[in-house]
Amino acid sequence: QLYKISLGMFSGTHYDMLMDYPALMTAIFVYVVTTVIFMLNLLIAQLNCSYQATYQDMVGFARLNRGKIVTETMPAVAKKRWERFSGALRLDERVEFGEGDIGLSGGIQVWEPASANITTVDMIRRFG
Repeated sequence: QLYKISLGMFSGTHYDMLMDYPALMTAIFVYVVTTVIFMLNLLIAQLNCSYQATYQDMVGFARLNRGKIVTETMPAVAKKRWERFSGALRLDERVEFGEGDIGLSGGIQVWEPASANITTVDMIRRFG
């Protein structure tokens, strides 16, 4: 019968009978409050997961749309202009990770303050 109380399906005449037993009524009250709080938390968790999935889809679709715009625009760019742009990127030169640490080619080096992304462990591992 507790599920009927939790879902509001318990009849009023039965509540009148429960009033004769205050300890039982208190226990049922605590149960109902706990159940309602649990159900609200479950609803909030489901809404949160749904929002996260929707947000990830939104970001993915935005990236796809940007890629679509780029691929639709590329035929309109003159070949000479594209070669000049890609040559200015210097993707064939190696990128310097640190002072004297020449890394891989094909990247674009971006300088940032050391305090922007603090790392205590060096993420670049060299072998050989």
